[in-house]
Amino acid sequence: MDTPNDLMREEIRLKVSENHNWSKLCPDLLRSILESLSSIDFYRAKTVCLDWYSIWKTCVKPLCLWRIIYVKDSLMLFKPGEDKIYKGTNVGLSNDSYYMASSGNWLLMVDSHLGFYIFNMLTSKRIDLPSMESSIRGGNVRFERNHEHGFIWGHFVEPSRKADVSKAAIIRGRTVVLWIDERTGDFLVAWIFNYRYLFSYKKGDDSWWNWNNHWNMENLNFIFWDLACRYNKLYLYTTNGHIKVIDFSGNDPIEVIEKNPYWEHPFRYLTKQEESILHSRIAIQKSGDVLIILSIVSISSTEIPLFYIFKMNLASKIWERVESIGDDEMLIFGHGVTIRAPVQDVGDGIKSGSIYFVKEDLWTIDFHAVSNCGVFDLATSKIKWSKENSFNNKYVTTRWFVPGFS
Repeated sequence: MDTPNDLMREEIRLKVSENHNWSKLCPDLLRSILESLSSIDFYRAKTVCLDWYSIWKTCVKPLCLWRIIYVKDSLMLFKPGEDKIYKGTNVGLSNDSYYMASSGNWLLMVDSHLGFYIFNMLTSKRIDLPSMESSIRGGNVRFERNHEHGFIWGHFVEPSRKADVSKAAIIRGRTVVLWIDERTGDFLVAWIFNYRYLFSYKKGDDSWWNWNNHWNMENLNFIFWDLACRYNKLYLYTTNGHIKVIDFSGNDPIEVIEKNPYWEHPFRYLTKQEESILHSRIAIQKSGDVLIILSIVSISSTEIPLFYIFKMNLASKIWERVESIGDDEMLIFGHGVTIRAPVQDVGDGIKSGSIYFVKEDLWTIDFHAVSNCGVFDLATSKIKWSKENSFNNKYVTTRWFVPGFS
């Protein structure tokens, strides 16, 4: 059966002479062909050969944030700029799987058996991760799957407790990260469940690793708020404001202590009289600096939702609120890393200094919401809601992602 990549190559082949050397097409002709392709095929085209990749890099194709949309568990991909919908099954994603995180062209998905897999949007390559039902290293915890169809997928079982694993807890929590090196194929997956369980899997491991017993969490005064990953380093943001850093570059993960400037300088924010914090997230800039992003609501008659960003001054070791994240960086709330922004505003709010969010990231009682997602401009503290469409209703789940860019 032909893959979408095979069909794309055949489509391009029909546009040129069969006797023509595909890798030596006239650059202007090839550039014109590439820029005329749909977005998914455009990103796949760079994998054809080195000559195509060199021309692909010169193409003018605006950066565009996509949305993964679920309507009654039916998975679709929506590109706002083209107002085009790709059904998940058309690109190789099954309906019985849910988006968790992304890194470049790769999506981390999970199904109702708590089976994780990584899927490449360009090549349709799929990498299945070990089953959570198999042995989990690092502690006396195991996953028992619920063999009856329902909202409860299973249970994490320990000698003294049992925790339900439900679809709502897995999908809405979104405390999960994926990092992958496109060049080497190395990858790392880590996720938090119920703020207490922390699991990780690195390429080459034979099972998932449970970190709870590593720190003897029963005797520690913290649980996990959020996590982020960049270049084999996992950053853990705890409820007492500390940030732990774990280095996965070696054979065994090692906690970074001496070179971690954040651990002894926890983040603290005292809310004002009319403020309340809904979510607290962590993100890593391309410089390696850590950002703390707060989703805040002003408890007043207007109930204005806001995002605040904080960054530690490495000289003074003091966390400071910042009004900018750089001239060429933007954020997806909960994504874990900043994203390269276009040089100029390309419309739809896609520009530096923007935070892309979904409705659940804001205060739940927001009467100003006209869509399931939007963009927050740090410079003006204003929200631009995404264009309303037939998907914008309370039965729809929306997630942002950027194909083709790490």
